[in-house]
Amino acid sequence: MQEELLLLANPNGKNVTPQKIKRLQDIFLEGKGKLQTTLIVTKNLSQLEKVITEYKRGGTSTVGIIGGDGTVMHTRTLIENIWGYAPRYAFFPLGTMNNIHRALGLGRSDSSIRLAQHMVTAAGNDALKEYTISFPSLDANGRKGFNIGFGLIPKLLWLYYGHTAKQYRELEEALQHSPPKEYQAKYKEITKKQETDLFDLLSEERGLWGAVKTTLRLMNGLRNYTDERYLLHKPLSGGISFDGQRQHFPKAPLGLYISCYQETNLGLGPFNPKPAPEAGKEEGKFQAVVPYGNPFSIMPQLLKVIAGGKLSNAVYQQVSSAELPSEKFAQVDGEIILEKGFKVSYDRKREIICLPAAG
Repeated sequence: MQEELLLLANPNGKNVTPQKIKRLQDIFLEGKGKLQTTLIVTKNLSQLEKVITEYKRGGTSTVGIIGGDGTVMHTRTLIENIWGYAPRYAFFPLGTMNNIHRALGLGRSDSSIRLAQHMVTAAGNDALKEYTISFPSLDANGRKGFNIGFGLIPKLLWLYYGHTAKQYRELEEALQHSPPKEYQAKYKEITKKQETDLFDLLSEERGLWGAVKTTLRLMNGLRNYTDERYLLHKPLSGGISFDGQRQHFPKAPLGLYISCYQETNLGLGPFNPKPAPEAGKEEGKFQAVVPYGNPFSIMPQLLKVIAGGKLSNAVYQQVSSAELPSEKFAQVDGEIILEKGFKVSYDRKREIICLPAAG
């Protein structure tokens, strides 16, 4: 029986080029086996939604997503909300952030090519199921993600992307008093005008040490900016509930970072992610990490955290749901999301194609 692969590409991804898309397409076409492939390049979310709606008729057994974490999140969200079910996925890491890909063993620069070649070979041998794993997922207000953060997490990401504390407050104000269309328009206006002089945003170094150096520069730079320091010290508003129970912490919580498949330490774990037994040790639950106290106390712990150790000023819990009724900003797989309150739940597992363990 011939399987159908719908291959969706985001040309705006950092490492996505026409040549790389063409190379992947050629691999699937050269296979001429049991994997019938349709490649569609979508330039924006509106086009992506239109394509996914057109394919709602069913019959698509596998969807390949070319891009990074944000592309995976947006594509999965549209597919699962429009189709009403989750197909089998294959993720091709060509984005700005490829955290989920690295956790799936797709961290090499040639991983996209190797995954495509492997899928063609496996499909020809009726062996795709042998290389498909069940991977846990999260739901945040209907968005399908793997790692989600609040408070300190999206604030650091906001500053890392080159925005300012003033712009953050402007968005908070818009969220408080404006209808959705107006504050979303404000968000688009701000993100088109990135303040890139605050930090050296993108490090040229690769890998773990590049991530360490970039983060150190970010945290050190913040010491000289009063507005940004105040923004990071501001605690979460409205409190946190786990599994319907209001939580109390030693000090005011600065943020919440959650994951269902890896050890999570204030969002720094994705610099070198590895699936960790502790994060998924209880079926149907995710790991929640709540840092408190002084955000700059993280710096002396940075190497310990990236090496897999725990923060001394944080609470770790296993829960199945989290509610933050007053939070307005969230980080969902590297994307900043604006809404008036959030609920995060453990979602059912997804089927994802991976490379062979020896690969």
